[in-house]
Amino acid sequence: MSISLSCLSSSRRALSSSIAAGTSSVASRKIQGRSYAQAALQKRPSSEHSTYIPKAPFTSRRETRQGSQIIEEDVLGQENSGSKSRGVERGNRSGRPRQHQKYEPVDYSTMRTPDPVFADHLNGLFPGLQFPKELARRILTHASHPAAVYGHNGSFSFLGRRVLNSYLLLLLSSSSNLKPTDDLDEILSRTLNTYILGEYVGSEWGLGRVMRWTPTVKAETLKSVDDKAPLLKSVGLYKVQGDTVSAVVGGIYHQFGGSVAHRVFHTRLLPHVLLGTNNQGLPEAFHGDVRAICNQMGGMQGPLVVDSASVLSPESQSEKVISHTA
Repeated sequence: MSISLSCLSSSRRALSSSIAAGTSSVASRKIQGRSYAQAALQKRPSSEHSTYIPKAPFTSRRETRQGSQIIEEDVLGQENSGSKSRGVERGNRSGRPRQHQKYEPVDYSTMRTPDPVFADHLNGLFPGLQFPKELARRILTHASHPAAVYGHNGSFSFLGRRVLNSYLLLLLSSSSNLKPTDDLDEILSRTLNTYILGEYVGSEWGLGRVMRWTPTVKAETLKSVDDKAPLLKSVGLYKVQGDTVSAVVGGIYHQFGGSVAHRVFHTRLLPHVLLGTNNQGLPEAFHGDVRAICNQMGGMQGPLVVDSASVLSPESQSEKVISHTA
């Protein structure tokens, strides 16, 4: 019995000593961790005494070659893009300040008022029609001219191209000379080509004397050349005149209706593109149809506005018939 009690007592003492040792180790860890945290806080600078250091703007180095020397300059980043960079300006190899050319200011307000010369020209070109001044100004103003900010003929040219295509397709579809193998797109392209309209129709209408546009060369160059025919094509005159021809047809269709535009197409426009050479203009197979319709409408000087009381008699029509050899 005494042996058992002695063993039990020794076991209790061992257990008590192990518990005490564990408790002391945990306490020591807490003390060590607390002391480490306090030491770290003491080393960290106080927010009251901290100072703000502004971030330097992003810079990169750029080299500018000036003769045999290479000059480095700082190029500020996006954060300071408004400041002026140092060094020689790129592209200026002389090192001198770049001098900008001064232009005299243009008074565009005078271009906004419609000039009566535009309406007078169109009224004389198409007797019986009275063009409003503003409409005539827009028809004869190309988008390349400074006055185009107040309106140009772009929309009328777009409309006129569709009107011309429609009327020519109606003519071809009603012709007995149309073959199943004929390519309608090719016929439209060669007949209503912008350069063809500008060279043969626009020149016949005298559009180059009144339309407003900006050539691609200076006026001094045009005056110094003796043979202006090749130069006029290269500077874009025929292209601009062709667009203006389409704009005239579009403006007539818009202002006076499809019937008047249809008569303009057959009497004032289509007879001028009966070329049939070098794959230009309307093919020769359809020339007879064009002349027949033009004669039915009174010829190339026939009336554009027709009602039941002013229809031409066969005798008066015969006097204005266009010749088949034209």
